[in-house]
Amino acid sequence: MRFDSQFLTKLKLEVGYFTGRAWQTRDVGGAGVILRFARVLPRRSGAFQPLQADEVTPRFLDRTIRALKRWKYDFVTMDEVCRRAVIMSQRRRFVALTFDGAYKDFITAAYPILARHHVPFTLYIPTAFPDGVGEPWWLALEHIIAKEKRFGLMINREEQHFQIRTVEQKYEVYEYIASWMRQLAPAELTAALGDLCRRYSIDLAALSREPFMDWADLDKLAADPMVTFGSATVNYAPLSTLKENVALREMTMANAVIDASNRGPVPVYPAIAAASPDRACERASVLPHTSA
Repeated sequence: MRFDSQFLTKLKLEVGYFTGRAWQTRDVGGAGVILRFARVLPRRSGAFQPLQADEVTPRFLDRTIRALKRWKYDFVTMDEVCRRAVIMSQRRRFVALTFDGAYKDFITAAYPILARHHVPFTLYIPTAFPDGVGEPWWLALEHIIAKEKRFGLMINREEQHFQIRTVEQKYEVYEYIASWMRQLAPAELTAALGDLCRRYSIDLAALSREPFMDWADLDKLAADPMVTFGSATVNYAPLSTLKENVALREMTMANAVIDASNRGPVPVYPAIAAASPDRACERASVLPHTSA
């Protein structure tokens, strides 16, 4: 569990999760909070789980919503977040629930909880993935390092090799390679991912298709009036690493795809929020933003 602001600290959430006690929010200012969830799924077994920091369990999500209801938070859409950002302070604080990535297990693990609580939420879609042409390099890297004992890759035009026999070595190498890949330009990232998949016989098409929702899955969700779709760029690119024109193209193309799929139109601010929620909050003067 990773948190980005003073609103909810990791310690307080863990105390709330493991003891059932509510974390305190009475001393926190601001109009409300945006909670950003990366992935919701049952706890997995296995010693090597480098992506676990971005995962919460269905039980955690359920208890979070129950707690926020007890504290009389208003559950609102992203449209309402932006409206409240420019009006006088309301008596009750708001919370906006957002979910990144459009993973297929969202339908089985998260959506039943959200539907039962009847709360609005925004699902951010990297639009290459429903078409099965995305580049989930983080999943490929996790899969390869989990099963291999040695790892090699061309990094900055130099062949590098690593021993990854122990769990500690696997985590170290994953963090090193992931940090490097996050900084690559889109064309360079595509080349590096292609190199990985060829070396270790990874079916990139299957890896892009199987863990993520397709348009048919999204059509089922679209029937629920509590659902809002936002664009998380085309390939889930970290916008802070891109040149301005490339970042704008990623957001514009993603919005256009959702519009063309009859799930839009999608306003600009959800696209910004998906890729860089902190920047979206700053522009809307809504603080703080929290990852959950």
